[in-house]
Amino acid sequence: MPEDRSTERNKKIKDSIAVKTKERWHAKRLHGQLPHNLDEKLVDIEQSGCWLKSGDIKGETESTIVATQNQAINTNYLKNKSLNEETESTCQLCKQHEETSEHLTLGCLILAKNKYLMRHDKVCTHLHYSICKALGTETTDKWYTHIP
Repeated sequence: MPEDRSTERNKKIKDSIAVKTKERWHAKRLHGQLPHNLDEKLVDIEQSGCWLKSGDIKGETESTIVATQNQAINTNYLKNKSLNEETESTCQLCKQHEETSEHLTLGCLILAKNKYLMRHDKVCTHLHYSICKALGTETTDKWYTHIP
């Protein structure tokens, strides 16, 4: 019986810490973007975090992805609206839309011609690598050195 009470108490403490951590995260002016989007059901929570659990990406890549999810990369929009710098908030490339993380990762017409295609090809390479591994086909050790 005492173990059940201890386990229950530990769970309550863990839950309390998780709630407080989430509240502090939400309160951050800059880094509160991802939890806001998660609450708005704009993001699949399970799929959004599964890449972190696999541990097969470089630390620099992980930090860039997390910063982008938090909309904390150094964009003109961030400089203008959050950091109150006197700079134009429009995209440096297309000059048509606000330069936000979302615009740069999803909607800039200039980047669509080249960078988005490269990103698409990398995703397809990873998919091909995963299929080859699942079928037992000989592949390279790392997906990013794999050539379909």
